[in-house]
Amino acid sequence: MKNKIWQKYFLCMAAVLVLVGLAINLIGYRIACNVFEDEHRKKLQKESRQISVEYVKESRSAGLTSEMFQQQLNSVYNMVGCEVWVVDGKGIIRMATEKDLVGEMVPKSVLNKNWNSDTSIDGLYRGTRGLAVDSVLSDVDIWGYIVVSESWDTILADAKQMLFIVDMTAFAFLVLGTVLWFVFAAYHTKNVRLLQEAVVHYTNGDFDHEIKINTRDEYRDLANSIHLLADQHANLVEYQKNFIANISHDFRSPLTSIKGYAEAIKDGTIPYEIQGKYLNIILFETDRLANLTNDLLDLSNFENKGVHLSFTNFDITKMLKQSAMTFEGKCSQKNLKIRLSFPENTLIVHADKGKIQQVVHNLIDNAIKFSHPDGIIYVSVMERKEKVLVSVRDTGIGIPKESISKVWERFYKTDLSRGKDKRGTGLGLSITKQIIAAHNENIKVSSTEGVGTEFVFSLAKAEE
Repeated sequence: MKNKIWQKYFLCMAAVLVLVGLAINLIGYRIACNVFEDEHRKKLQKESRQISVEYVKESRSAGLTSEMFQQQLNSVYNMVGCEVWVVDGKGIIRMATEKDLVGEMVPKSVLNKNWNSDTSIDGLYRGTRGLAVDSVLSDVDIWGYIVVSESWDTILADAKQMLFIVDMTAFAFLVLGTVLWFVFAAYHTKNVRLLQEAVVHYTNGDFDHEIKINTRDEYRDLANSIHLLADQHANLVEYQKNFIANISHDFRSPLTSIKGYAEAIKDGTIPYEIQGKYLNIILFETDRLANLTNDLLDLSNFENKGVHLSFTNFDITKMLKQSAMTFEGKCSQKNLKIRLSFPENTLIVHADKGKIQQVVHNLIDNAIKFSHPDGIIYVSVMERKEKVLVSVRDTGIGIPKESISKVWERFYKTDLSRGKDKRGTGLGLSITKQIIAAHNENIKVSSTEGVGTEFVFSLAKAEE
């Protein structure tokens, strides 16, 4: 049977309480004895002083008999519980509450001490913890002593009684603390169990499971964090499903064409004189597969290793002209024109030339795919303080307002708002976004449905 966390904490707390209890009873007992010893010493001194004064006063009045004084001593014993001796100047006990001691000799060494905590001589003071000795004066000479003593058991009894009260109070608090401990343990156990059950549900794919923790504490925060993690995992699972579906579709389509036309050529279904046309289609579909594979490899490398950049200084306008020229063939097919707008001065930027060429290629290629025939694509460069802004704008179908934020998502081409042209991989803008972000620059998109779309990204100017 496994030990639960609250059980371990309870055992630790119990061990600490036992050690504290032992310390209180051992050290506290000694302290209590010292405290009560001091109190009893003061009491004995007070009693001996008072008896001494009363004895001198009564003896001078000549009205005090031995029997009367013995009765007074007995009264003191009954009220205070102390042994009282009347000792003459020679050290002989003349009167005592314990009559068996009358006639015994008290050593001078004892009578010269005001308080002796270890006195036990000749069995006379056996069991006696302390003595309070007070001299009875006649003018100046000492002619007798009043000795008050008390058993050590009395002091021990008071100390034990005090410790008993302390122990009972501590026990009451211990019981109350234990009850509170189990209440808190039940509370924590319940919340941990709810969190554990939620993790099991999320692990089994039940992402709609609700964690029923309504308290405003760390458990609620942890529950929110776990739920957020589950939502992200659910989105990731959904994304993976869409990713597989999209990538399967994009691979299946060209592979179907390649296989179909290749089998037709092999079987002789397609006459020899027109096979060139279908071989070009096969080559085109092969290029599509190659482009899709390259895009997937780029994204994989960007995510796993980050975008590796090789910064150089280059003329951005010259690069844009070269990129625009590579699209002459595609533009002629739809009778599109690319208009370039550059400032008169040369603009040198500091960036990775190859990666920026890839960005420009993706943006112009997108503009061509989603432009109407006989349209115009505008490519321009602007200088803004320490930045260079590059704009690619088309006059195509545009993007609905609610879908603009989705253009950076992978395979967004499957959305109907992206037009009917499905030949692209749907990964170009996602790659573009990552390349610009790796340069610590920004790229923005603005679009009006039915009017056109514009992409603008920034680059850092090269230092002169």
